[in-house]
Amino acid sequence: MAAKSFEVTVASKEGPLWKGEASQVEVPALGGGMTFLPGHSSSLVLLSKGEMKVKSEKDLSFSVEGGFASFDHDRMVIAVDIGRAE
Repeated sequence: MAAKSFEVTVASKEGPLWKGEASQVEVPALGGGMTFLPGHSSSLVLLSKGEMKVKSEKDLSFSVEGGFASFDHDRMVIAVDIGRAE
């Protein structure tokens, strides 16, 4: 049975921004936006300036400026150069 959520950690140079379970994450990837869902294939993407959206118990939005997102085995780590919750 497919998972309904995956573990997400969002951090910046200043420290952790958010950690929890999400059902979907949209990131501003270089070359265009990218959406991650449970069971997504392993990926490593570079981030551009833009808005990142996390669908969790509560929908979250972050303004980011560069960094990367890594997804593997229903775990996602997002490290941003500059990021703030909106």
